[in-house]
Amino acid sequence: MVINNPESPKGEPKNPAIHCARWVVPVDGPLLKDGAVVIHQGTILAVGEARKICRQYFGTMIDHGQGAILPALVNAHTHLEFSALHGRIRPTASLGEWLLAAMAGMAGLTTEQIRQGVRQGIEELKRYGTGLVAEVSNTGLSWSALVYSGLEFHYFFECLGFDQLNTGPLEEDFPFMAEAACDRNNLSAAAHAPYSVSAALFDRILDWNRRNGRPSGVHLAESQEEVKFLQHGEGFFRQLLESLGRWRHDFRPPGLSPVAYLDDLGYLKKRTVAAHGVWLTPEDRELLAARDVWLVLCPRSNRHTGTGFPDLPALWQAGVKLALGTDSLAGNADLNLFGEIMALLKAYPHFPPSELLTMATLNGAEALGRGSELGSITQGKKAALLFIPLRSGSNFWPDLLTAGAAGRMRWLTGPEGSFPFCHQEIAHVP
Repeated sequence: MVINNPESPKGEPKNPAIHCARWVVPVDGPLLKDGAVVIHQGTILAVGEARKICRQYFGTMIDHGQGAILPALVNAHTHLEFSALHGRIRPTASLGEWLLAAMAGMAGLTTEQIRQGVRQGIEELKRYGTGLVAEVSNTGLSWSALVYSGLEFHYFFECLGFDQLNTGPLEEDFPFMAEAACDRNNLSAAAHAPYSVSAALFDRILDWNRRNGRPSGVHLAESQEEVKFLQHGEGFFRQLLESLGRWRHDFRPPGLSPVAYLDDLGYLKKRTVAAHGVWLTPEDRELLAARDVWLVLCPRSNRHTGTGFPDLPALWQAGVKLALGTDSLAGNADLNLFGEIMALLKAYPHFPPSELLTMATLNGAEALGRGSELGSITQGKKAALLFIPLRSGSNFWPDLLTAGAAGRMRWLTGPEGSFPFCHQEIAHVP
């Protein structure tokens, strides 16, 4: 029902959209039963109990019925350029085994196959409710597709070079950083990992991000092989570097954990976004918390690639700031963040489900510097909303997460209005 009232109370905008449902999940506030969200020109005007909201605002009342309205998800770590390998690499016993399979698989793909995979990955992100994604790329092939996708994104261009000792501008060795519209604030330089980036290159990456006001990225403490390499300079990663002609004979292992090593290099900063964090000591967790680093967990990918599983309770107790990602379709069944939530909840059934959803929404947005715009249903933020239908809602959190993991969701409206909202039922909410 549309009500055109030229004398809207308190001078509120005329004819906003009022989305109502049995439940509204603001994320940054308490769960609302019989809630409503008011949207005007792509911005959230208000959120609250439907009865109160509908006495204040007049416009298009859209009653979605039995189910929950929640903010768009934030996938804080993925590699869309691996999407063409979906289903081709079976679960492996070690990261080294997975890496060799992935490298061989990528070498057998054409550029167009990679780009087509990227497009398919983007559509999957949308289908599973992602409104903001952190893409990690070392080719730049996913950039254009994301620019025209309608998705909000942050692009971490991954720099590799264990033997890279140049001290000049980063663009000299990674021209993408100069070519890809660097005036955009959603582009960062990222270090691949401690075993594939020299200390000199870490410095250059950090310097570029600091000068441009961008977050830094890195894969960190993902596997036992990484820990062994930094302790002793031996094992799979040395063999891999030698086979690629990238080994440095003057390299001396620091004898430190991956976290302590990056801290020693000065790379762990407030705006650093690290991925995985499977192999951490208690001291490592305390250090990450003290340095205010964001850690993005990708639990299903960790299992697929044989690296282990993150210790969520220990990370939480240490005060590490946590977000969620899916990693790539070469090491995961899909790009549905609810799958990551369910994997963590199965392993740690006493962990608060509401906190897991926060990791998949507001925390991810804050990690990417977008917390003022996305990640929660908050007045003034962009209207990026999902609806998940529920059969009863009597057991709210299990019902919500199970439905989300099954992909039972639809967009109401997306960032920048890129996803039109669905008028399922139009009625006045009493």
